[in-house]
Amino acid sequence: MFLRVCCLAVLCLMVPAVADAEMVTLEQAWGMAYRMNPSLQAERAKLRATDEEVSQALSHWRPSIDATANIGKTYQYIPQEAAFGTANFAGTTRGAGVQVTQPLFRGFRTSSETKAAENKVLAGRAQLQDAEQKLFLDTATAFLDTIRDQAVVEINHGYEDVLQQKLKETGARFKAGDLTQTDVRQGESRLARAHVGRFQAENSLTQDRASYARLVGRVAEKLEVPELTLDHPLELEEILHYAETQNPNVLAAQYGMQEADAEVDLNKGSLLPEVDLVGNSSRNWEQNSTLPGREDNNQVLVQLTMPLYRSGTDYSKARAAEQTVTERRMDLEEARHKAHETANNAWQALQTAQAALKADKDEIEAADLALKGVREESKVGTRTTLDVLNAEQELLDAKVDLAKSQHDRDLAIIQIKAAIGELTLSKLKLPGSVYDPKRHYDDVRNQWVGFSEDDDRYMVTPEHQEISP
Repeated sequence: MFLRVCCLAVLCLMVPAVADAEMVTLEQAWGMAYRMNPSLQAERAKLRATDEEVSQALSHWRPSIDATANIGKTYQYIPQEAAFGTANFAGTTRGAGVQVTQPLFRGFRTSSETKAAENKVLAGRAQLQDAEQKLFLDTATAFLDTIRDQAVVEINHGYEDVLQQKLKETGARFKAGDLTQTDVRQGESRLARAHVGRFQAENSLTQDRASYARLVGRVAEKLEVPELTLDHPLELEEILHYAETQNPNVLAAQYGMQEADAEVDLNKGSLLPEVDLVGNSSRNWEQNSTLPGREDNNQVLVQLTMPLYRSGTDYSKARAAEQTVTERRMDLEEARHKAHETANNAWQALQTAQAALKADKDEIEAADLALKGVREESKVGTRTTLDVLNAEQELLDAKVDLAKSQHDRDLAIIQIKAAIGELTLSKLKLPGSVYDPKRHYDDVRNQWVGFSEDDDRYMVTPEHQEISP
């Protein structure tokens, strides 16, 4: 008894909290997912790692400096008959030196490698945009699914209440002799079926809320029904054109092909000569019997390395790179085809959902009028209990179909925006700070020394919160 009282007290405390919960809009859900989703943050870190490849490519323009030092024991023995006289030498040898190497010409490989790295960065930015769009699409799907299934649960609850009342009326009329036991059993059967439908709807709603919490980082409480429209009227031809030219996957494939082109020049450059300016300085002590003291060496030279034949590896890599260009070109065509298909399917889904919405509204109106008529006819005995139950079921189905059509229409609009590359925080003009991929790129592009800055500098902060310098 005490446990039951405690449970009731907890429920009473929870109900007002949910009732007073702030209404969450789809835009707010997108903003929370944009800031908090770990998958999107991982994609940003992946792009920052890709930025470093440009710095690595540019490093081939810069000198490399190496310092060496050595110490050890040296023992030397020369036979007595040697002209040098005393043969034995034993001492602690020491040495230190520094060498500076400045590349002058690398067969155009540095410029080709830089071009390839820059195109890889641009492809990574397009892939980050695609990851952002997928996150927004998944978030919107979970958001709209939750709203739809909440409506379905409420519709089923209302349907159960109607059937409960109808079953009471049927039982009363059975006792009065107006109806038979069959009518009562039909009412009980429909009520049990309504229970199953509600259980299934509640299960779907639980799954929707779990998906929403995974993507957004918060539990869905009260979600506001969005009013979604395309930013400007678009015809199918325009949508398909934008999808084939602005879709992030298409852009990533284009940059990937340009990267492969640069890789061809990079591999062919290994067949050209390499020229380096080399300077070294060293100091050694007690090296052998002829150099018992200190020895200093200083040298500056221009070093030419001309590859003649390296077992055919360079040619093989160049041929492989040329085939990679063909592969990336086909990937680009495939990306365009997929973007075309996605945009076309979203457009057709939108047209179907809009037509279904109108039909569902007409169906609800007709089903409601039909139900009222069947109920009146049932009272005078011209309609059976089964006729009334069927009319109730038809009205329920129409209301559920309307909720699904509204969901499908809104989702199709979001899918169209994703297909044409407009489902991002900046293009949706949502409030809050936007992640700038150029910031880290500019920081590391010409960085000669040092390690990474604090990652907090590259995090997206909540609205109205400043980034510390």
